[in-house]
Amino acid sequence: VVGGMAAATINVAVPAEWVGGVAEIGWLSILVLAVLAVLMSICSEADAFVAASLSQFSPTAKLAFLVVGPMVDLKLIALQTGFFGRRFAVRFVPLTFVLAVGVSAIAGGVLL
Repeated sequence: VVGGMAAATINVAVPAEWVGGVAEIGWLSILVLAVLAVLMSICSEADAFVAASLSQFSPTAKLAFLVVGPMVDLKLIALQTGFFGRRFAVRFVPLTFVLAVGVSAIAGGVLL
């Protein structure tokens, strides 16, 4: 339900011209969907609905959305900061984000 509501909100609230413009630029679409995955912080079951609704984006960008979401999200950042400390989170979160985006882009470029 949450994934469906998020997908509907994105499709209605964000202008189609903006989405289409971002979706046409390969590297930018991957980064935008990766950042969106972090900010939305939805569960890995619901993010498939959101990714499926973003039909303008390439399969590689959708793959980045699906991979980055479970690896780096606001809940995990807060948990890691609270448990391991701020210094750890400041180093670990960007590293995980870059690796997840990089692996998604490479795998998507080769396989999709």
